[in-house]
Amino acid sequence: MAEPRFQRSIRFSKSEWNAVCEAAERRNMKPAEFVRAAAAGVAAREIDLDDGKLTPALIEMIERTFRGVHLLTHLKHEELAALGRQEDFSRATEAGRIAQEETLNWEEADEEA
Repeated sequence: MAEPRFQRSIRFSKSEWNAVCEAAERRNMKPAEFVRAAAAGVAAREIDLDDGKLTPALIEMIERTFRGVHLLTHLKHEELAALGRQEDFSRATEAGRIAQEETLNWEEADEEA
């Protein structure tokens, strides 16, 4: 049985409401559903609004993205090797590894500065 819900009134500027509506539409949600889910997620600490710090979910997404980029680069390895461009592959792989490391360690670098 669903928990009873109570209506609340929240004020948004026109630009804020437009952003909410666009975000809800991208997720195939009604704006009220989106606002409720976002607010409840923040309250339950499932969504972090801590001024852009890397959350575990964001770190996981970054790692998946880098793995995908690495895989695509690796799939091109044979083509590059056939063209005599093995160095291009090595440079791209190393650049991706460095970018991932810098991205995932940016908070530590900020703390040291």
